[in-house]
Amino acid sequence: ISASAITVIDDLKSDKPGNLRIVKVADKETAEVGEIVTFTIRYDNLGPNEVAAVRIVDNLTPRLEYVEDSATSDRSGKLVVQDNGEGSLVLIWEFEDNLPDKTGGVVTFQARVR
Repeated sequence: ISASAITVIDDLKSDKPGNLRIVKVADKETAEVGEIVTFTIRYDNLGPNEVAAVRIVDNLTPRLEYVEDSATSDRSGKLVVQDNGEGSLVLIWEFEDNLPDKTGGVVTFQARVR
């Protein structure tokens, strides 16, 4: 199991956007077909300003099947689940409030290995 993260700040309203760091980890180094893996995505605004309209997007590989209703977030917002056209899903967390500088949080979800 491997994971990668891409961070994009698209804040045209500010000449000094925040600096968002995203780290994704799995609870297992390896997993066999049928096993469930829990993923944790940690996000932090390192500053110097708040970040507006934060969205965390995770495009699952076809080897992973999202476990329905397993997603959690410590920040209010919604989870949008979309077909990625490759036999799996895209998970998109859209947070309601701006993310102030020097703050962060965690989202989690589970996926079954196919």
